Amino acid sequence: MYEIIIIGGGPAGISAASMALNQRVETLIVAEQWGGQTTYEMQLEDKEGRGSISGETLLEAFRRQLDYLDFVRHFDRVTSITPKNDHFVVETTDADRFDARTLIIATGAKPERLNVPGAKRLAGRGLSYSATTHAGLFLGKEVAVVGSGRRAQWAAAGLARKAHQVYLLAPEPLLTTPLADKLRKVENLEILDGASVTRITGEHYVEGVVASMPDGEQRDIDIKGIFVKLTRTPNSELVSEWIDCDSRGHIIVDQHNETSWPGVFAAGDVTLVSEQVLVHIGEGVKAALSAYHHLMMR
Repeated sequence: MYEIIIIGGGPAGISAASMALNQRVETLIVAEQWGGQTTYEMQLEDKEGRGSISGETLLEAFRRQLDYLDFVRHFDRVTSITPKNDHFVVETTDADRFDARTLIIATGAKPERLNVPGAKRLAGRGLSYSATTHAGLFLGKEVAVVGSGRRAQWAAAGLARKAHQVYLLAPEPLLTTPLADKLRKVENLEILDGASVTRITGEHYVEGVVASMPDGEQRDIDIKGIFVKLTRTPNSELVSEWIDCDSRGHIIVDQHNETSWPGVFAAGDVTLVSEQVLVHIGEGVKAALSAYHHLMMR
């Protein structure tokens, strides 16, 4: 029986596994692959800026440790997690079964993809789902953000400090909030309320976006990058029937990353937390330390 099993191979799961190993805790990380939103590189015709690599650099160091210690990782999809009297049973697609005294759920969240012509083909070639990782590559350029919620608004605010011009293509008109009011006053940020993206243009890299406006007008906007910030769905279905989640499916945790079920901790996008890679790394480390303390007290 393992002392800790970690479910998920993104930044939170990788850092949690590394910290647990440093505490000499018998650990297993189960994931389909090393993942999260940090697995693809943005390819651009002209890279003048730099991505936010500090989190990536730290994460790579953790990942190398796990690659070296192959006995602590198992690549497979978890199909069920069952709580027992004093432990938890984890089962996978390949019919493997693992037992653990504590769990860390770091299964992340699934972003809603932009399903229009050109979006799939140009993903990683100017189209990104992570403004945190790739915003720095678009210094002084024209970019667009797709989305109406706070994630999209914060992405637009951050990009406005780096890009020459930002277009916020909001499918739903922005609600009147202090943040939205602030964005409407930013000189190099244009908000297109009710804009519906119909096509991403560009042969090899993003060159523009076509948006349909509520009055029927078609806007052709020249851009070099587009950031998609639509709805994200937490991957909490493995435990949502027996662990408390919020109305959107995020696992609810306390300041120690502990869930409503003793011995189960959660970190990363499956909880309600910032999308910053560095934050996820820190949350994973904190969850591992909390799990270790839980083990020591029993």
